Amino acid sequence: MGWFSNEPALRQTELTPAELKQLSIRSGWSSDDPSLMLFEVGNQNSGPVFCVGANFEFKDGKKRAQAFEPKLYIPSKAVRKTAIRGIEKKDVKTFGFSCLCMKASPEGPCENAFR
Repeated sequence: MGWFSNEPALRQTELTPAELKQLSIRSGWSSDDPSLMLFEVGNQNSGPVFCVGANFEFKDGKKRAQAFEPKLYIPSKAVRKTAIRGIEKKDVKTFGFSCLCMKASPEGPCENAFR
């Protein structure tokens, strides 16, 4: 997509629930450090996805949002790994990811901005 392209501009858009289901998220904790939560994320969407962070709900009712630094970039049909320090297994009730992709329209598919 160049300056003189007739294609619509791509915009960052949050993933829909259906697109989030196209992510496979495996999690666990490091055997060396009980406060290091590990993630392996696979992307089956049509375009790349970038995850900006995770949201945690703890057993005591507290909530915490933790950003990924750097953001987790996952190309289509690929798997990437990341970790967050300071999250202990005994405290976590649930977690979820906040992910985005580039789209020409909010209803459209995820697209690769670099093609």
